[in-house]
Amino acid sequence: MTRIIISTTCRASSNDKSSGWLYFVDLETRTILKRTVGVEPPYRVNDTNPRGGMRGMKGMGFRNGELAVANYSSILFFDCRWNLLRVFSHPSIASIHEIFYAEEGVWVTSTANDVLACFNLDGGLNSLNYLRAHKPLMRKLGGTSKLAVRPADLASGKKDFRVRPYFNLDAYDRTHLNSVCELPDGRLLLSMGLLVGDYFGLLMNIKTLMLKLNIWKFFLKINRSLRQFLRKEKQMLTDLVVQPAKGRSAVVSLNPISGEWQVNLQINAAINPSHSVRALSDGTAVYLNTSKGELIHFMLNGEVLSVTKITDKFLRGLLELPDGRLLLGDCNTLLIFDLAARAVVGQIELSPDPMNSIFDIQLMPPEFDLPPDSLEAKIGKIVAFDGQSTIWSKNA
Repeated sequence: MTRIIISTTCRASSNDKSSGWLYFVDLETRTILKRTVGVEPPYRVNDTNPRGGMRGMKGMGFRNGELAVANYSSILFFDCRWNLLRVFSHPSIASIHEIFYAEEGVWVTSTANDVLACFNLDGGLNSLNYLRAHKPLMRKLGGTSKLAVRPADLASGKKDFRVRPYFNLDAYDRTHLNSVCELPDGRLLLSMGLLVGDYFGLLMNIKTLMLKLNIWKFFLKINRSLRQFLRKEKQMLTDLVVQPAKGRSAVVSLNPISGEWQVNLQINAAINPSHSVRALSDGTAVYLNTSKGELIHFMLNGEVLSVTKITDKFLRGLLELPDGRLLLGDCNTLLIFDLAARAVVGQIELSPDPMNSIFDIQLMPPEFDLPPDSLEAKIGKIVAFDGQSTIWSKNA
């Protein structure tokens, strides 16, 4: 039996409802073995993002008989019987997307503020990379090199991004760092899902102002009517007739020992963040261009081997199976993809709710039991943070 664990995020969930689950799938029979309620982050009442925001379960990783699984602001470690071992958190690490559980610790993409961090096995920070501080890399990619936070303040946790008000300011997230995996030589392969230059950033600030003034929905309504009048097709995930600025997605790699950065792939004209980069066993890599619903197969020198249109929905979540097939997340549906044939050869609908979207996909080790119906019912609820300490509800 090949068992798969999948984390999901329900975009539309209200603050009083569960927003993320773990699904367990038998790939051979294509059946769902279990759906488990995840662990919610605190401070969801501060979340004004109508999309994912603080909701849901995020990246996962297995090592040494443990599962590390993240939500918006914490990484929780479980043993194979689903006993909670420890929890890592830090004021500067928030809007966690993917993680990579390595020998030296856990690498974390802090999407809220363009930070790649590594927790050591005791929960302290081994390293904290503020991507904007690497100015040659930002210049090469056309991103911003303006620092929204002092690197020293990020290291000390002066601003608590887990509470979220800082994240409401578009100034902090300009690379949308959202995916991490390891290459055979020990380098880290990373997705900068949406690089936003200074002009695009200005437009994002204007949008934020329009949201605060409650005129953004009216502006979108005008765009929908104009698009119908002009008989123009709707672009994926946007209602704007004319996109006044576009960003860029990029795959980069980092040598964690030398600190050397390398650009491996760039995608121009990105409207929405790209997601989920994975190094494959044959030395190539794949990347999900979410703006166009495409899977890009490429060499690490930037040579594109193929581009395959997959969907008109939201691609996120990617795993290479031992037989070379790929698993892709297509909103609420798990796709089985034959890379050689460049074709979807099977699919499994996880949920009838299209807003319950796949986030990460991992192979589940055979020694792991299926979990209880609810992780919060077993371990309690996180209600707040005190520095790097986690405060639990009384029933924890």
